[in-house]
Amino acid sequence: MMRFISDQRGSIAVMIGLALTTLIGFAAIVVDAGLLYLNRVELVNVVDAAALAGVQDLPVDTVKAAVSGQAYAAQNGHPGDVVAVNVPTSRAVTVSAVRTVDLIFAKVLGLTSADVRARAAAVLKPVSGVIGVVPFGVVKQDFIYGQTYNLKVGAGDGYSGNYAALALGGTGSRNYTDNIKFGYDAKLSVGQWVSTETGNMSGGTTEGVRYRLNLDPTATFQTVEKGSPRIVIVPLIESITNDTGRHDAKIVGFAGFFLEGVAGSGNLNYVSGKFMQVVVAGDVSGTAPDTGVYSATLVPYESVAANLAAQ
Repeated sequence: MMRFISDQRGSIAVMIGLALTTLIGFAAIVVDAGLLYLNRVELVNVVDAAALAGVQDLPVDTVKAAVSGQAYAAQNGHPGDVVAVNVPTSRAVTVSAVRTVDLIFAKVLGLTSADVRARAAAVLKPVSGVIGVVPFGVVKQDFIYGQTYNLKVGAGDGYSGNYAALALGGTGSRNYTDNIKFGYDAKLSVGQWVSTETGNMSGGTTEGVRYRLNLDPTATFQTVEKGSPRIVIVPLIESITNDTGRHDAKIVGFAGFFLEGVAGSGNLNYVSGKFMQVVVAGDVSGTAPDTGVYSATLVPYESVAANLAAQ
């Protein structure tokens, strides 16, 4: 009888041991799997943000784009993260990262750590719609980076009646001047029609442009920083109707310029700026022309690799 009881106790001990092992195994799966999941979600956010941060410096500075992406990943990730930032083209940044996660319950089963991985890619695409443009209708052409263009023309450019000033959201000098100072507060899109202002609008033009110049008086084309009021986005139009009266103009794209200055009075008043490539927040579509204003967007990592392989 005692032997039977002893055997029963031994069996129960074995069953308890097996049950504990099973419970620990389940704990390892639930707790450590959750830990791995949370770390991967965090790592995905880090690489997504790093790719978007890096692509802001494109297409002009590929070296700075890589540095910016790496710095952002280091600032927002973990010290032990292994991050690789690549700039395969002047329009794309890819980021891959590996994080080693220390496990908790799985150590009982001999597993001390596991790796989680994440990849991201961000690209620049031409904007099809944007908020904050200034009311100058520049005729679409093949712009040269760093070259000066007249953003609003004067009679000295051979125009009369219409001088590329635009009536955005209303007409009149006050509305026009405010749109120069602060940018038009509604979205304009490729394919949209806008109306021109009548006359040269020299007084409102001079007031609005000088307002922006005075906000960042020491900036130059080489030193201007992102977000400066000296960087302006203008709608590109098909043509300027060279006679008096209001006319509708079709927006065919957007371009960015460093605002240089305003000069001349009366019908000779004009605004000049140097063409630059700009990254802004805006809509993107496959139909928007590439005219130097881009928006950053995340794309599948594999799509960038596939495009490179196809080239």
